[in-house]
Amino acid sequence: MNPTSPAGQMSLTTPVPKEMDSAFPGENWFFYWKTSASLWKTKLAEFPGSRIIVPINWSMHTETGDQFDFGELRPETHLKKLVDLCAEVGKEMTFFLPLTPAPYLQNGGLPHFLARTLAINFDYTAYGVIDSDDQLIKLYSFYDPRVFEGFSRFVKKLGEYFKEQKIPTDLWAIRCGQFQGGRFRSFLEDRSKMYDQAYRRYLQAKEIPEGGISPIEEKQYAFEFSQSIQKLYLDEAQAKIGVNFEGCLDVAFLGSSTEHFLKRLHHNIYTADYTREIYEALSRDVIPSSVLVQNRMKKGVLGRELNDLVANSYLPLRITNNHYEGFESIHFRPLTFFKVYEKLDGLTSLFLTWEDLKLWSYLKRDFGWSYKIISKETIGLHENSGFSDEHILFFQGLDIDRDNFNYLLKAFMHGGKIVLNKAGLSEEFERRLNAFILENSLQEEKVFLHTDLTNVELGEGRLLQFDGDKLNECSDEQKNDFWEKVVAAFNLIHSVMKGSEGVDYYWRTRSSTSNELKFEEVRRLSLYNPTSYRKKVQFKLSKNFVVYKIIDEINVIVQTFPNEVAVELMPEGSVILDFGVFS
Repeated sequence: MNPTSPAGQMSLTTPVPKEMDSAFPGENWFFYWKTSASLWKTKLAEFPGSRIIVPINWSMHTETGDQFDFGELRPETHLKKLVDLCAEVGKEMTFFLPLTPAPYLQNGGLPHFLARTLAINFDYTAYGVIDSDDQLIKLYSFYDPRVFEGFSRFVKKLGEYFKEQKIPTDLWAIRCGQFQGGRFRSFLEDRSKMYDQAYRRYLQAKEIPEGGISPIEEKQYAFEFSQSIQKLYLDEAQAKIGVNFEGCLDVAFLGSSTEHFLKRLHHNIYTADYTREIYEALSRDVIPSSVLVQNRMKKGVLGRELNDLVANSYLPLRITNNHYEGFESIHFRPLTFFKVYEKLDGLTSLFLTWEDLKLWSYLKRDFGWSYKIISKETIGLHENSGFSDEHILFFQGLDIDRDNFNYLLKAFMHGGKIVLNKAGLSEEFERRLNAFILENSLQEEKVFLHTDLTNVELGEGRLLQFDGDKLNECSDEQKNDFWEKVVAAFNLIHSVMKGSEGVDYYWRTRSSTSNELKFEEVRRLSLYNPTSYRKKVQFKLSKNFVVYKIIDEINVIVQTFPNEVAVELMPEGSVILDFGVFS
């Protein structure tokens, strides 16, 4: 028997008319081409959210590639009118511009005359995506030079249109993608014949003989090539759009993987198939989107998770001008104890990984999703927020280069907590690190905990170095014991939940308000049961926690005791608990 219940089995909300479902497919996205322009104002006014996301449909605005329509011929292309109507009904609008194939648009968003070569995924089959209306969407390759030329003409015209019409609305470029093996992969990445031709030209330009490179070098060159093409589209959009351009975001579309495509075909997809992707995305600073998921499947617990954690929390914080980690306000933001650096170069899986060292299994068991996976592309989000005493930074020696070595030292000197796997650290950076320790007369404390472990302190800063190769030789139980003792050394204020298997949960935090001065912060725990079984979870409260309020109880029984909370969740049940936290 499958332990998860079919998504949409239980309807807990009033059905929404199908046309409204099509126009607003999820997380405040508005598909302006799915409804008549004469109905825009009515639909925008009826929508309960305060911020509207409008993805731009390139193919909607041109049929030839040389002439563009922004309301001159068809009212449904009149973006300025849409902006004005949003303002009239008191909504904030943000434009999204896809830089990659978009799985919610026919042909992946390409005008029909450019949809020539099917994009091929990493299973060497054509990308196939089923949208919320059960329509098959085929994606076409962006490696065709004609696609880039057409895109360049379109964004040039779009930028001119924004300037002429004095449109003040922010525009974010988005890289559309999916999760494969726990990693986000852009739909621009493909293995089509257009990709092969462009990749061969890339190798020739670098004067690398075809067939004259090792498998590892080939993976690295392929990754660099893909990144260079993504940057080409990004740079073109930024240059042509002008002052409206805010930056680039990664968006993961739930249900777009090959596995979920096959499950949809066989009507065998469940709520839990989607929910893990939500949390994987949030941990990587990728925006999850459910616009491909059937609306009937979002009436229960899945819809609540998307509303609570994405539409009304993470998404608005990401697209404001404030970096969410340092956004001191009454808004809840993801609780992050750990920031784990991973180098994105296409080679990470070939060497010793955090998965091999069992870091992920330990963190997920005791801390849920209270961690962020950072990379060179997202490190700026976290550096600008400062270095908190509550953040523990993890680095692999293999990943250390000049930039993140300087980031590591900066964090250490500003009171940050660092855990460094020295295995794979180059001689240059090992020498520089040792020189830093000697020059500052820092004392090294050496112990053995299943592997060699060295502790160095500088004011509030702390640097723990360990030998990952030796740790990797240990049993899973010993690895888990290692992480338990290492993390315990940092004295984090946290309450570990027991019996949470099969239950989705997520911690968020916000600053205390003037009415909550007895607390230093308020932490929010959201609990969801996507399974068809009754689930019980309990956790002991540390002396720093008090139950503050319990809200949004649906199919749940909550019992609070002086030092413990017990929660019984029925199928599709959920609840939100707020805790006051003090030191």
